Amino acid sequence: MKRKNKHMIVTGVVLMIFMLLNAVFAGLYTVAMADDWYDEEAGYYTILDDAGKELTMMARQIFKDDEYISGDNKHYVINKVDKKGKKATAKYLGDVKLPELELQVDSAIYTAAQQGDKGNILLYCTHSDESYVPSDGTPSKKGSGGIFDVAESFKSSLDNHGINAVLDKTPHDPHDAGAYRRSRQTAVQLIKKHMPVTAVFDIHRDAVPVEGYKFSINGENVTKVRIVLGGRNQNKQANQELAYKIKAVADKAYPGFIKDIYIGRGAYNQELSPRSLLFEVGTYENDKEAAKRSTKYLADVVAKSMYGGTVTSNPGTPQERRYTAKPIGQQKKQGGGRGVMWVIIFVIVGAVVYLFLSSSGRELREGFSGRKRK
Repeated sequence: MKRKNKHMIVTGVVLMIFMLLNAVFAGLYTVAMADDWYDEEAGYYTILDDAGKELTMMARQIFKDDEYISGDNKHYVINKVDKKGKKATAKYLGDVKLPELELQVDSAIYTAAQQGDKGNILLYCTHSDESYVPSDGTPSKKGSGGIFDVAESFKSSLDNHGINAVLDKTPHDPHDAGAYRRSRQTAVQLIKKHMPVTAVFDIHRDAVPVEGYKFSINGENVTKVRIVLGGRNQNKQANQELAYKIKAVADKAYPGFIKDIYIGRGAYNQELSPRSLLFEVGTYENDKEAAKRSTKYLADVVAKSMYGGTVTSNPGTPQERRYTAKPIGQQKKQGGGRGVMWVIIFVIVGAVVYLFLSSSGRELREGFSGRKRK
């Protein structure tokens, strides 16, 4: 009876340990899957610097320690959030050093096809209802938002660069806090079906006033593009490397086109694959045709960032400069490796604890204790 009681105690302890581990994983998962901000009424946060100057506006939940890279490449960290007043303040950390482009010495232009790249760039839309009011007549069209037209245009522009682009138009309605959980399944299936994967892009449109997104390139009416990164996943380093390279190329080719970069608390499904980014193409007050035109330039920047090519700044002027954008480095897998490593460590620790506490480990404990006494 005494032995049976001991076994029950050991079993109870082991179950408690595994419940604690599950709670830890559940907590980490909840943070990683943090979704956009949703209130009863639509709105947005205004982010200010320490002097009270407006930096930008965000139609998503803002958290302390989120990071913001401005259009002029200044790095800030959120240090205070006023949820009631929908304001946040950010501390200036310094200027971001983007990857350098070399002055062009020849006119060689590289494409994905010329490089023999067989990987796929995967596209999907988490918020499948997002639409453009001037063109679609509404900010939201359930299951068939205007955002799909923009994503389709982006796919065609990537195809024109010899890139294998795949667009999935699965709807993920409603536009609520569970949208990313639903789109996660789409992303997982896309990755499984279209290996090898070069990059995964989630296409959105913003929900802030239009002034911050109005833009023109060579006299053509387009929209700016914001890049959003998930700050809490093992792929952050690889994703940030790509985001910075895209910003560097765009700053030379189309200065001001990449509006800014936001690094938020959520993962936005970017833990599924390195080189995963979220693009905000314009806002709901932009004309959809302007957003579609933007994808031509976004595809050009992405192609040159990932595969290399000629980048021309100030075309047609005496100050014209030609640069070489080298292909981005080999995909770093250390982030994913770290995630798997921690899972293995937890499993091993759990197994060792179980062995040490279980009746089958009694001889090991007694043997150890006996040697110690000797």
